[in-house]
Amino acid sequence: MSEVAGRRDPATELRMGLVDALVSLPFASSLADRRLLITLIRQDSESFPDVRERPEARLHIIGIVIACLEHPPSLRALHSALRAMAPEEAAARRACRLIETASLAGLLPDIEIRRARELLKSAADLSGAARWRSVPAEVSPSLVDRSVGILHAFDQLVAEPATPAVLPPALLLVSRAAEVTSGPLAAALRRWLHEQLDFLGLGEAYHEQSSDSEEPPASGRGSLPDAENRFVAGEEVSGHESGTAGQANISSQSGVDRSVVVPAGLERRGADEEDRDNMPSATSTARIADQLPQVWGDVPPRNPNFTGRQILLDRLHADLRVARETAVLPQALHGMGGVGKSQVAIEYVHRHSREYDLIWWIPAEQPGQILASLTKLAQRLNLDVSPEANSAVPAVQEALSTGKIPYQEWLLVFDNAESLQEVRAYFPTGGAGKILVTSRNPEWRAVARALEVDVFTRDESKRFLTTRTPELSEHDADRLAEALGDLPLAVEQAAAWHAATGMPVDEYLRLLEDKRIELLDDTSSPDYQISVAAAWNVSLDKLEEVNLAALQLLQVCSFFAPEPISRGFFAGSPPSLIADPLDETLRDPIKLGRAIRDIQRYALARFDHRNNTLQMHRLVQAVLVGRLNGLQRDQMRRGAHTLLANANPHSPARRTRWAGYQAVRPHAMASRIVESDDPIVQELVYEMVEFLYHWGDHEGCLEFAEEAYRHRLRIFGEDSGQALRLARYLGFVRTVLGHYREADELFRRTLALHVEQFGEEDEGTLEAKMMVAYSHRTAGRFAESRELDEEVYAVCCRIFGRDDPVTLRSANNLGVSYRLTGDFAAARRQDEETYQRRCEVLGSDDVETLSALHNLAIDIRELGLYVESRRRQEETYRSTVSAFGLDNPTAMRAGRNLAVARRKAGDHTGARALNEEVRERLRRRYGEDHPDTMAATLSLAVDLRDDNKLEAARSFGEVTVDRYRRKLGAKHPHTLSARANLAVVLRLLGDVGAAHDSNREILELLLAALGPDHNVTLICATNLASDLFVLNQAQEAYELDTDTHGRSARVLGADHPSTLAVAANLSLDLRALDREQAAELLYADTMTRFRKTLGDRHPATLNAAQNLRADCDVDPLGL
Repeated sequence: MSEVAGRRDPATELRMGLVDALVSLPFASSLADRRLLITLIRQDSESFPDVRERPEARLHIIGIVIACLEHPPSLRALHSALRAMAPEEAAARRACRLIETASLAGLLPDIEIRRARELLKSAADLSGAARWRSVPAEVSPSLVDRSVGILHAFDQLVAEPATPAVLPPALLLVSRAAEVTSGPLAAALRRWLHEQLDFLGLGEAYHEQSSDSEEPPASGRGSLPDAENRFVAGEEVSGHESGTAGQANISSQSGVDRSVVVPAGLERRGADEEDRDNMPSATSTARIADQLPQVWGDVPPRNPNFTGRQILLDRLHADLRVARETAVLPQALHGMGGVGKSQVAIEYVHRHSREYDLIWWIPAEQPGQILASLTKLAQRLNLDVSPEANSAVPAVQEALSTGKIPYQEWLLVFDNAESLQEVRAYFPTGGAGKILVTSRNPEWRAVARALEVDVFTRDESKRFLTTRTPELSEHDADRLAEALGDLPLAVEQAAAWHAATGMPVDEYLRLLEDKRIELLDDTSSPDYQISVAAAWNVSLDKLEEVNLAALQLLQVCSFFAPEPISRGFFAGSPPSLIADPLDETLRDPIKLGRAIRDIQRYALARFDHRNNTLQMHRLVQAVLVGRLNGLQRDQMRRGAHTLLANANPHSPARRTRWAGYQAVRPHAMASRIVESDDPIVQELVYEMVEFLYHWGDHEGCLEFAEEAYRHRLRIFGEDSGQALRLARYLGFVRTVLGHYREADELFRRTLALHVEQFGEEDEGTLEAKMMVAYSHRTAGRFAESRELDEEVYAVCCRIFGRDDPVTLRSANNLGVSYRLTGDFAAARRQDEETYQRRCEVLGSDDVETLSALHNLAIDIRELGLYVESRRRQEETYRSTVSAFGLDNPTAMRAGRNLAVARRKAGDHTGARALNEEVRERLRRRYGEDHPDTMAATLSLAVDLRDDNKLEAARSFGEVTVDRYRRKLGAKHPHTLSARANLAVVLRLLGDVGAAHDSNREILELLLAALGPDHNVTLICATNLASDLFVLNQAQEAYELDTDTHGRSARVLGADHPSTLAVAANLSLDLRALDREQAAELLYADTMTRFRKTLGDRHPATLNAAQNLRADCDVDPLGL
């Protein structure tokens, strides 16, 4: 659609406009009213589909709007429902106006608009022209007397409002175009028209308009109608052209214009007019035109030499087309190496590509490859997630499982899936799609519908050989197949050998027998067939003779994974580091190209010119390695490491470099780079650890880092710089995954070694001290963390200066420690300075700068300035999401704390909505046990309590307490904070005794851990006093509240909301003790302060005005 491609998407504009309008309606927040809206829609549109109910109003509204747009007659019903439910609301009028003025461009799928334009272009081309002189008045009066091309007219008309229940002019234009054309094109135009009429629910309006027309449609299809109501084609229409141009290329004999060019795939659509019910959908017809699914990812090229396997392919197709009523049951192709499992899968995919909307090929030998492939799929599907694996992969699984994407018929192919447990974790659990697995592991038979792939039948072997080498006799083909055991990979190699050398079969068989004898004498007992190894050895001997460098390249690549190897690995390699003559070949592109051609000539590897990659079968790799002695193996493995180090993308934190690391990763793992003692290779090892963390494969990162650290200890020693550097990062990754105890041990040992080797003020030592301080925080030793952070910051400022990145990192950590020890004024001063310096050094839109701004907003919140904090956090959240996306870790932390700020500022509805959204993103990315997810869940429990959903609040609270206890320990302040929040819910549910006992124990532990003046201790004391009050122990409550109020006023300030909360409670204690005058005096002052600090309409102010006791809650701060 070149004429309209640059416009804003009308469908998106309509959808978002309706959503924004409906969400603004007063009744939108009520689930009952939303249910009523759906009921009213169904009264006028019985086929309106079910809409999944969502607790968040906006998500529910989005579902209703999408259902209406997918079923346009429901828009008229929505219009009527809004008139009935909210006739005076401006938002309702706005929504009705959007419906009234919606255009076809907003209502029809984009693919249908493109189909119509292709058809109309063919109609215009009937006369060899692209412009139309006139358009009938009945189509659009606004276009009469204007010389306008039919495509331009169509584009104008689809952008005009499509008045409900009235035939849009654009459809009338197509109708008239169908009347003046003939044959397949006319049928295709009519079919498109009727499909859209049915979709829009305008069939009746069309028939009424057609019957009311003064001039019935022309019955003839042999010529264009005359007079003003005809379409006249002409490049630049003039008077002398108009009489004849319209009749060009029209056949009056058969009613079919054989010169008409129907767009690809559309001729078939119009060929069977009687079989309308069985016609493919719009999506299917587009697939017929393109011959590929709408989403086609990483599928290997089709093998032009594929032979046989028809029965197997038929059985596979039959199994895959069986409908599944429950969870997706995978289909497996299993068999020994070299039988062609992947080739069968490739052939199946290419043969049946048109039957699927989405086909995605997933290398599955290593979990990291699966993560990379599914992350790429998430990006291809335009899912609203970031490109980190721990965000993208769960989103893909959910989208495929729930059908939240427009590709219902999907096929995922997991190739070389050897580990059932690892691979099955990535399967979608539902949906209408299929899963195909190829594997050498026969255990798939227990969990999948399995087909065994065996060697070729003898006829298939002979057919393959004689097809590749036609001069080969049937008898000789049979002899070769017998000698090679009918193994497809070996048969292919033998065919390539014969085609390349022309050697007589007798001589080739003699060479095979010689190699068999050599291999039988070898005591290594290879795990592949002797005859097959012999066949490859014959070719490898020949390659060594004609191009030694090519053989050496294969030997190096035999230590890589059996996955595509980028040709870029071979370019620009450092000189004289592997072997001669390979080093020279790697420096010369012409020689390198010749080596790759020679490798292909003997079918020892495949080169994919489309992706510029070389790929070897694992059996060929095994044969190559088996030919090497110990020294040669070491030499070629080092060569593999050299090539990988040379391909190091560097900058692992930059998303633009991640594709480079993904290309390196499988080969780095397979070649065991962790065992190298080369410093350049070890730098790649370290950067791979960093990449895996930044990319979001945290489990894979930890596994790789642990292994790399073990080898560094063995190779370099515990006190080496190499080992100490990796130890710091390993400890950090352990904390990310909640392995705090193991991290603490490593941090302490690493710091001691740093000090011993490099001194107190070495940069590495200071970094190690920062990690130990972090370990103090995870252990709940906040005062120790503050002391160490203050020491490190002072040294960094003196040695590096205040603007150095190390110093700024230390400054950030010190702000964290200030917050955790309850010194929010000091935290604010520190974070303000850090933010300003990061702005100057890194820029205002850097993620670290925004993180500092986010910390500053938290300081302001904890100082009691809830309204200001909410304003700042709204701005920070918008800026962070705009710069880095919703799934960015900093953005999610900002969102979680904004939800807290909203609740503190009195916006309980907005707080809960955002918290639920962010919590789901955190859960999907990190899991339930991640500190940020736990904090969001704890906050959600408070939101539910505020919404009087006490049982749900209790459930969430209990689960979160258990997680904190398990991850951080029973006495950690965050665990105690979670318990304090839960105790409030218990009291509100009537279990006052349990709440009291819990709060009393918590208070004792907090006094020991944090001291009596810490804000968390004060909050717990406030809640314990409320327990005492409900238990009719007013005097005890009064005494505790009096103490807490004095401390809170002194530490937090008289106007801090926490101080006002305990003051309001204290006034109620006084009333219960019949001290009315004192109570009234305190109450009046407290209410004045509440109104000044929070405003008249804040829930806390309103509760205090109704003499309700205030319940305080704790939101765990980041460690």
